[in-house]
Amino acid sequence: MKYFFLAVLMVFAASLSAQDENSLKNLSIEQSLKLATQYKNSGDIKEATRYLNGAAITAWENKDYHNAIDYFNQSIELNKQINNTSGISKLHSNLAMIYADKAEYEKSLEFFQMSLDYRLKHGEKTEIISTYINKSVVLNNLKRYPEAASNLEEALRLATTMNDAAQMKSCYGMLAETYEKAGNQERTIHYFNLYRTFHEMIERNKVSDAKKETQSAQLKALELELEKKERDIALLNATRELALTEEELKKLDKEVRNILESSTKQELAMDVMEREIELDQLRIAEAENKAYAQKIWLGIVIVGFMAVVMFSILIYRNYRYKKKINLQLREQNEEIKTLNGNLEGLVQMRTSELTKTLTHLERRNTDLEQFSHIISHNLRGPVASILGLGNMLNRNNLADPLNGEVFEHLLTVTKNLDGVVKDLSVILEGRDASIISMDLIDLKDACKKTCSLLEDEIKNSKAVVETSLLTAPPFQSVKLYVESILFNLLSNAIKYKSAARVPVIEISSTLKNGSIHMIVKDNGMGIDPD
Repeated sequence: MKYFFLAVLMVFAASLSAQDENSLKNLSIEQSLKLATQYKNSGDIKEATRYLNGAAITAWENKDYHNAIDYFNQSIELNKQINNTSGISKLHSNLAMIYADKAEYEKSLEFFQMSLDYRLKHGEKTEIISTYINKSVVLNNLKRYPEAASNLEEALRLATTMNDAAQMKSCYGMLAETYEKAGNQERTIHYFNLYRTFHEMIERNKVSDAKKETQSAQLKALELELEKKERDIALLNATRELALTEEELKKLDKEVRNILESSTKQELAMDVMEREIELDQLRIAEAENKAYAQKIWLGIVIVGFMAVVMFSILIYRNYRYKKKINLQLREQNEEIKTLNGNLEGLVQMRTSELTKTLTHLERRNTDLEQFSHIISHNLRGPVASILGLGNMLNRNNLADPLNGEVFEHLLTVTKNLDGVVKDLSVILEGRDASIISMDLIDLKDACKKTCSLLEDEIKNSKAVVETSLLTAPPFQSVKLYVESILFNLLSNAIKYKSAARVPVIEISSTLKNGSIHMIVKDNGMGIDPD
């Protein structure tokens, strides 16, 4: 099979390049370049690239590789102007094949990879398989056999999903050749056997198709004979209508009956023959399938048995080796324990102390991060409320009744702020999470408190906060954390409200399988999918 697949590569190149260039065969390179320039100047980039490609292919056929590469590169630049990525991918493939002709395999590999990258995103499976195979040929010439095998394996996988027996056969043959060059006889034999099996199967299918064509021809001949009989009958009927005497009519009737009788018998004979042919085909196909299935199963059983035997031997040898190593390790461990008992105790003690210190520092760091986050959100609402209420005070007339209402609100907000500060002191103490106090929390009260902290934001945005779906019972948790979660979700819902509608925020809670599920849903601008 030496050089066979390189020949396949070049045939593919010729067919690919010639598909859209049949109309350019009679043009010289100079004529093609002149037409390309005219279409480019008129703004018809697509036609300009077509004639440039024709000039490149002609130069390629004449082994003028330098100009062929130049014309293809000019075509690529024009295709970029019209964003024809599919055309660029094909041109990359053509350039890869030219560099393969020149034995510049590194350059060829570079262009094949660019073509493959595009086809993996946008191409058909057949194009992807062809590119993988071409790339593997170049890798074989570079003696990079593992990469060549990897590309062929991927091509084989795609051909298998398409049930393309011809492509699978080609992949098996090339894998056998690649592993032979790499010196892996076991893989070579494996893939060569698969290649031979697929080759025989395809040949059998060809023979079967030939039989079908022969039988179809026989049936066609019978149909033609039947049509001839029908024409004879029609002719006799016409003759019968023209007969002048009763005696001639009787004679013609007798002849017609004989022909009809004969025709009926022939039709029956033809039907019987068709049925016998179909039965023979079914018997042959069934016998072939049974024989092939028996071979496959026998091969599977033999390979499976050998695999089990080899696996058992490997397991036994591995077991004995591990047993020996484990025995040596136990003896060495005993010596080490005896010699370093005291040292190990000291190291363990010091390690334990360091671990505790590290755990404490990590926990303290986590608490401080939570503190930083909570203080930036939970204190902002009360402080903003205090500032807003302060601006509402009538300083010029302290007896203004509005000042009394403002002071009441200030007192409420200040109490809330005091509660937040007290809760934050728990984190500042840096204690373990296990001793942070737990409270009985009613989500309705928590929502009410959060809404009061965000009272100005809710009024300014005209937001509607719906809490009628809070059906979960009170539960034990850290009050500070729960209120912080509610505050952040509500403030974000208001901050990122939609300009096209009134913000509606729905808070619900349920008890499921012993856990409290809380949901905060809004109709704001949402999150950009990107």
